Amino acid sequence: MSGSYDAAIIGAGPAGMAAASSLAELGLKVILLDEQFRPGGQIYRNIESASPESIALLGAEYDRGGTVAERFRTSGAGYLAGASVWQVSADGSLCYSHHDRSTQIHAAYIIVATGAMERPRPLPGWELPGVMGAGAANNLAKEAGLQPIGQVVLAGSGPLLLLESTLLLKKGVQVAAILETTAKIPSPLALPHLPAAMRRTDFLLKGLAMVQEIRRSGVPHHKGVVDIRCHGTEKVEAVSARAGGNQLNYPADIVLLHFGVIPSTHIFRQAGCHMLYNREQRYWYPETDKWGRTNHERIFAAGDGASVTGALAAEYRGELAALEVARCLGILPAYERDAKALPLRAALRHDGHPRPLVDAVFAPGPATWRVPDDTVLCRCEMVTVGQVRKVIGEGVTEVNEMKILTRCGMGPCQGRMCGPGTAEVIAEATGLSPERAGLLSIRPPLKPVPLGEIAAMELAESGSGPANIFKNQSK
Repeated sequence: MSGSYDAAIIGAGPAGMAAASSLAELGLKVILLDEQFRPGGQIYRNIESASPESIALLGAEYDRGGTVAERFRTSGAGYLAGASVWQVSADGSLCYSHHDRSTQIHAAYIIVATGAMERPRPLPGWELPGVMGAGAANNLAKEAGLQPIGQVVLAGSGPLLLLESTLLLKKGVQVAAILETTAKIPSPLALPHLPAAMRRTDFLLKGLAMVQEIRRSGVPHHKGVVDIRCHGTEKVEAVSARAGGNQLNYPADIVLLHFGVIPSTHIFRQAGCHMLYNREQRYWYPETDKWGRTNHERIFAAGDGASVTGALAAEYRGELAALEVARCLGILPAYERDAKALPLRAALRHDGHPRPLVDAVFAPGPATWRVPDDTVLCRCEMVTVGQVRKVIGEGVTEVNEMKILTRCGMGPCQGRMCGPGTAEVIAEATGLSPERAGLLSIRPPLKPVPLGEIAAMELAESGSGPANIFKNQSK
């Protein structure tokens, strides 16, 4: 699949599907590219093949994905599953790999809807077999009906940790303990957000129901936990931690970690989009206008990749980006775009009422990054926290300098798993904000692609020329 398009959308989650559907329904030539082999993204993963039992278990929020996917399938939008986008340029060209072949296409506008990822949080033993993300376990359950066997310990913070705990309990999984780093008493900074959150009692009641379900189960549930460590030789065997001055020890066959989610920003950074830092949530995100347009005229951000606000908000923001793209292409006049945007913005405000409260309650603190020197930080290159601290002691406080000297961030993931942690370790050692440590530079290819595949690539006539995979990109 090659050539030129009115719009190319990257990511088939709620934002990407909504944007592609809206533009295709207006008669535009649209292509949606996604790494997964079926639409849905992480939140609506496998929604088209989900059994009634799975939908009943996962709830109405998951079930909504069926409606979004059905609209996308009937919209007429082009769809390329299993396509890994490895370069995006400001002129609207992009390169992707599909079935061992790389192709360059050109679009008048690109909407990047790559969603969010679980926040990587290095701790002792997190590299052991049997330790994985709670979100990854949730995806395996949706995709293949898999569930953990043996004693399971869940550790971390955030609503998804509680959600996954209740889902596992409903399935009869042996949950040995839930270790929450969230404080027992919420920060006073959360109180001003309570009145707005009360406008969404359905959301708050759902959270209370999860807490009550855990309480009824009798599973040990600790809050204010620190110093979490996974122990084992060939695989994880136990978890230890401290809470309220007490030492906690639990046997574990599986450990599910979750410390919130952060936007997936590698494409924006590779393309040279301006990035901003959310100091409360401690993550970077692309700077956009109210329609999702970045500093590059042709590149838009939609969904949780722009800032983490959830599936429903992602869908609305995908629609808003599509409306502006349609106006830019001359399909919609500005007054019609604005009229169509009004109910979307109203729905976005309504959905967002609880978000400031949730963000404040589960805000990540710097104390969680105080880990021993022998903790593995970069799993690609096996760089430890101690090695990074040693270089900090020599005066290095910027992540790209750190990468040069330690190889931390030089692996095939390009710092997805160690980049945020490296900045946090620098911040913890220096007393500065992680923002001051900067962002790792991202260069194409975004994902590992054989050089032979790139060399054999046919270039689109309207493209920007051969992919320069060694060109330095701005942050």
